[in-house]
Amino acid sequence: MCDLHKPDLMLETKLKMIPKRRKLWELDVHWHCSVIGTCISHDELRKLGQKCKAPAYDGRSADYKLHGFMVGNARYSQGVGRVLHKFLERKYARTIKTFAKAKTSHEVEELWLDAFERGYIPGPFWAVMTHQASSHELLAQVYGEVHMLSHLEGASNRADHREIADLKSTIVVMQNDMQDLNRNHRKAIDKRDHLIGNLKRELSDAQAKASRSDELEAMLLAEQEGHSVARLEKRIDCLTARVLQETDRADLSQARMLEMEMKYKETRAALSFKDARILELEQELLSLEKNACMKEQGCPGGEDLCGRCIAYIGGQTKQAAFFRDYVEKKNGQFLHHDGGLHDGQARLQSIVAQADAVMFPVTCVSHEATREIKRICAQQSKPFVPLRSQGLGAFTRGVDDLARN
Repeated sequence: MCDLHKPDLMLETKLKMIPKRRKLWELDVHWHCSVIGTCISHDELRKLGQKCKAPAYDGRSADYKLHGFMVGNARYSQGVGRVLHKFLERKYARTIKTFAKAKTSHEVEELWLDAFERGYIPGPFWAVMTHQASSHELLAQVYGEVHMLSHLEGASNRADHREIADLKSTIVVMQNDMQDLNRNHRKAIDKRDHLIGNLKRELSDAQAKASRSDELEAMLLAEQEGHSVARLEKRIDCLTARVLQETDRADLSQARMLEMEMKYKETRAALSFKDARILELEQELLSLEKNACMKEQGCPGGEDLCGRCIAYIGGQTKQAAFFRDYVEKKNGQFLHHDGGLHDGQARLQSIVAQADAVMFPVTCVSHEATREIKRICAQQSKPFVPLRSQGLGAFTRGVDDLARN
């Protein structure tokens, strides 16, 4: 029903100039598919279908069948056609007012080209197709541009879905690797703790023996008058050798303790890297899913937060004023939680519930706090952005990414 063709149900003389803006049912019936598909979202069309008492379609092709029903009945001035026309007039009233300033087909075309360059298609498309000054050539040109644009959007969405599927597979692999690393990490910690306990006991025994040697040396001094010098010297040499031996063992135990502590730190560093990588992949997945959704719904994007609320967890309290000022300049709202230093768990859940997105610096939040933030965001379906540092630069880049997405 969306094939490109040359309109044949409306004469050129009728398109040249009409006293009032065209109604939906006055347009070429072959244009209804593109107008309805471009200017009305799936959710909006379902609500309008209920209002028009359309059949209750089900299955994977339900949206397609409903679209076909509404397109097929848009030609009538009563019922579906009138409901759709009134809805489009209300939805794009501001854009229609802007295009009403154009008095010629050339002026209408200039407004359309400006909107097309900015990526705003649905409202201007409806305004052009119903404008009384739009010529036959302009209507055909605009229809063709929107028709081809729908093909490009479809190809882009398919590529996005493939990339999302690949990222989901990568996250599963990373999560499995993380579980293996956690198990190995726990085993290494248990082994290290056991070895440290043994080394501490050996060190304690060595220190006790060294203390005993000191006592023996004192006894030797007291007994010098009653024993031969040769026997005492021999005993001293023996005790000295034992002290040196125990000291060497103590040094060896200390070195082994230091080696195990180094391995423990390396294991924790590897675990922290895996945590950060999984957070980045999950955030990238959320961003791609949001972009795909925004493309389907015709969201304009840009550098504006559009009133969204950003929650910042952790960091230094003195930075909050700078962060708040930056977010408000981006037309957003800002909430701050110090990560548990003074603010409690209940306030953290309240702030996440109010926010549209959560940001936190991975360098100033513990692993336990990071997992808690992730859990709360998952429960409340909130996107979260891990920042590499607590500086203003990392924060502004994160906010800009949210504004563009």
